[in-house]
Order: sequence, then C-alpha cells, then structure tokens
Amino acid sequence: MENISYIALSRQKSLRSMMNNISQNLANMNTTGYKEQRMMFTDWVAKNGDAPFRGEREISLVQDISQYRDTTVGNIEHTNRPLDAALSQPDMFFAVETPSGTQYTRNGNFTLDPGGQLITNDGYPVLSDGGQPIFFNEADGQIEIKGDGTVSTDIGQIGKLQVVTVDNVQRMIVTGDTLYRAPTELDDDADEVEVNVEIVENPGIVQGALEKSNVNPIGSMTQMIDVLRTYQSVTRSLESENERMRNMINKLGDIRA
Repeated sequence: MENISYIALSRQKSLRSMMNNISQNLANMNTTGYKEQRMMFTDWVAKNGDAPFRGEREISLVQDISQYRDTTVGNIEHTNRPLDAALSQPDMFFAVETPSGTQYTRNGNFTLDPGGQLITNDGYPVLSDGGQPIFFNEADGQIEIKGDGTVSTDIGQIGKLQVVTVDNVQRMIVTGDTLYRAPTELDDDADEVEVNVEIVENPGIVQGALEKSNVNPIGSMTQMIDVLRTYQSVTRSLESENERMRNMINKLGDIRA
C-alpha cells in the first residue's frame, strides 16, 4: 500500500473517533451534570521500509490517543424543587453508594425512596459526610440544603451532604453518563493512577437548582458537519489514489505486453 493510503486511513480512523465522541456529547446535551468529552491527537511517526528506494525515511500519521473532560461548570438552572442541589464550583462531586462501592456524581437531581432515603435518579443512596445514607421521616416538613451541604427540616438537622474534590479530575474513571469512580492503590488495573479524594467543608451548593450539561449543541453540530466533510474529502482522495494506481498498473501491463 502506498504511503498516501496509510496517511489517509489513519486520518479516517481519527475522524471516526471524533464523530463517535461528538455523537456521545450530543446525546447527553440534556443530561444533568454531564461533562463534555474531547479528543486528544498526536503525530505517530512510522518507519518506512521502502526508504532506501523512495528517499523517505519516516511517515507521519495521525493517532487519537485519549479523551479528556471539559470540567467547566454548566449553566445552573433553578427548578425550585427542594431536593435538587447544584454544585457551583468545578472539580467537586456528590458521594453516592453503589453496588461497586462509593462513587461520585455532579448530578444533584435527588429524590426520596419509599423508605424516606435520599437517593439519586439512578436509585443510589446519597451519602453524608460521615459516609452514611441520609433518611427523612414523615414528620419532617420543609427541607433546607445550605451552601455547606447541611440538610435540615423544620424539626432539626438531618445530616450533611458529602461533597468531595479530587487532585486530578481527568484520572476519574467514567462508570456512567454522570457517574465516576476514583481509582485507588488497591485497583488491579496498572493503567489506573490513584486519585486522592478530600471532603469539602463548604462546597457552595445551590438548593432548588441543577447544573446542566456543559455541551454546546451548536458548536458540536458545527464540528460534526466539519468532521463529515473532512471524512468525505479524505475518501475522495483515497478513491483518486486508487484510480491512479489502477491506471498505472494498466499502463505497465500494456508496455510489457
């Protein structure tokens, strides 16, 4: 295969990854607390085995190497529902209990289960700063969530939401659209790096509000169109190169005949 084909195919592969990434972002543009995912690319320099004959010692290809999150805070939308809570600062998360252990989310769309336990919209218990679930009883009236996470009713204080910050948000492992796991030194995956988690005393919670996705739908649609056009352009280049090769082979065959 000619070098131009290798280069074009590497570009097509990267464009497909970009399209999948953009599609994921657009699918979650209305997901509370969702953080936009972006691609990272690098040059991949490959050795050219035909260099002694063609005078080219290396081929520069493009390779997608990873994704990273845009951690900017999304728009805070007021809902006036007392159990909704929004984090107004970046790099902070509510702690929730899952079957796989404690995990973290910025989706503060909370509700109560039939037993009066505070849960996420996925049904996971929301944890207090003491690592315990938070319960309400039938006698509890008006609910108040203060900026520091203290939860109380007209009867008295119920508990305090556990809000944490981490030393490297990009190292958090995505386990759901808005759910993350913090790798620890006990994890078996050698590619995972331990993330230090610390409880925040005054996280600046906004009651009766939700943090919307930080995806820019117009920008993402524009990017999707640009990726599609670039992919089509690369495809045409490949078709043109294949046609050139066919013509060359045919002409060589005529000469030898």
